[in-house]
Amino acid sequence: MEDEQNLFEEFRGQLVAARIAFLGQLAKFSREELALSPGKVEWSPIQVAYHLYVTDGETLEQMRRVQSEENPLLSFAEIEGPAQVGANTELPATLEAIMAGMAARREELFQFLAELSPSGWERVYRHPREGQLNFPQLVQLLVEHDQRHAQHLARIKLAREQRPHEI
Repeated sequence: MEDEQNLFEEFRGQLVAARIAFLGQLAKFSREELALSPGKVEWSPIQVAYHLYVTDGETLEQMRRVQSEENPLLSFAEIEGPAQVGANTELPATLEAIMAGMAARREELFQFLAELSPSGWERVYRHPREGQLNFPQLVQLLVEHDQRHAQHLARIKLAREQRPHEI
């Protein structure tokens, strides 16, 4: 039990740090910049934030599936590229609404992970390309996802600073 609690605390710390890094990058954008898309196929910063909000919910559903099914084959289009936000995607009215949703979903995820039994942390699933993986690797995907999008926002901001008249 103590090992699982330590594992939860380790992942919680990683998840919090990755989300703080993302929010730190998001905070660098002015209100006006939040909705500006850096290109025809790029997401705006607010779309990236919405993507993370939706991804947390989708990943939690996948985690529940790993806990309830024996060795499920997960669809990683839903985890690695979930919540495809497009130009026609209707976003919640404000960044504040998205942020509140992100906080609520992350809290729900923490509650789920905190309540996992020792055998829950040992559960396995199948990845279409990688084969057999374990539950902690699924949690790690979420950490890495937040980190990638923090870097994504940093690239968007840098591009705007280098070419403000083009964006």
